[in-house]
Amino acid sequence: MVFGTTMKISIVIPSRERGSYLLHSLATAMAIDDPDLEIVVSDNASTDNTRAIVEGCGDPRVHYVNSGHRISMRQNFELGLHVSTGDYVIMFGDDDGILPEQFPYLREILERERPDSLSWDFLTFGWPIEGYGTKVGGFRLRRDKSFGIPFQIDAKVRLRELECGHRDMSRPLPVLYHGCMSRNYLDRLKGSEGDYFKSMSPDLYISFRALQHGGNFWHVDHPFSINGFSPASTGGSMGSLGSPAEKKADLRFLTEMKDDEVQDVIPTTKSMALAFLGTLQTVQNRFPEEAISPNFFCWYLLALADQKRKDSATALEIVASLDAHAAQFGSQDALAKARSLGPPSGLDNARALLKRNLQKFHSFRVSAEVDEANTIKTAARVCDTLLGDDLMAVMQGSMTRNAAWKKAARRSKQFTKQI
Repeated sequence: MVFGTTMKISIVIPSRERGSYLLHSLATAMAIDDPDLEIVVSDNASTDNTRAIVEGCGDPRVHYVNSGHRISMRQNFELGLHVSTGDYVIMFGDDDGILPEQFPYLREILERERPDSLSWDFLTFGWPIEGYGTKVGGFRLRRDKSFGIPFQIDAKVRLRELECGHRDMSRPLPVLYHGCMSRNYLDRLKGSEGDYFKSMSPDLYISFRALQHGGNFWHVDHPFSINGFSPASTGGSMGSLGSPAEKKADLRFLTEMKDDEVQDVIPTTKSMALAFLGTLQTVQNRFPEEAISPNFFCWYLLALADQKRKDSATALEIVASLDAHAAQFGSQDALAKARSLGPPSGLDNARALLKRNLQKFHSFRVSAEVDEANTIKTAARVCDTLLGDDLMAVMQGSMTRNAAWKKAARRSKQFTKQI
């Protein structure tokens, strides 16, 4: 499908020493049949074959920019966004991908609603690397996350949930990473110094900043992209802190973060809950005129749950981080109350597990292997086959969401199912 429109959409892919993954990630974007598309690869001074891969792709829509020297993840995000020129911007990582055949419907929503942000429910694909993970080489498609009608997000409600640490209830959020934001809106979010990202966690920061500022936010329960995870993933490395997998993770990005002139209001921590809270407070600190009121007690409970899941040495580091945070913000009473209650009980965890399993009831998991290849590119190809062109029919009212799901389920029979 070719579009006769002047709206340009940019896909920005920050990359760092992952040419073997980027090759397939880039292929998913180049498979989009749309002349008003720009693809920017922002290379963080890679020493592998990243430049050769991008420059040899032969697609005039693809643009390469190199930082020249190693910079932080935040700075590389900043570089890619500044170089891009689209009216709307999508960002995802170099081991992720986009669904080419679903892109026309993404564009349709943008052109019709002209939102400040459009978010969606991305899929998750584990790269089948030997010795890495168990649920890899495929993805799970869920009925409640497919073929949805686009709807508006109430930013005030989402912000209140986020302030209380309800990360699941605060979703969906306005997002740029595995989401889309307009250039005009991003420019309105910038600070006086001209940076889009003023935190060590650029993806979280821009979402939290958008919630704080407010806007015309839309979401659709349908996948337009695939989040890949691999031994090289930054997100996976962060999640492995304090676990045996940390020894295998590439953690050089932590040093690069410390060398960045932009720092969060609290130091780097091995608690994901405190990292989220720190990003939220950084937004609060950068823009104090737009009120944010984090509930420290709720966030401390989450951090205590993080502590419980870690090894003894990392648990002690989280204890120290909690004490330091409470001292910094005068919230010792909230920390003492959280410690008196402790992390969520085994019953709470069991309920959460039951909820996840019930959600899987109306879903299926398929292998992404095609012609003996299994990459983010083949995962995108399989998913596009499953989804077909039915989202447009659902949005136009000529097909029900349930009917579209049944068609996807029938198509799944041609692929190998996974548990």
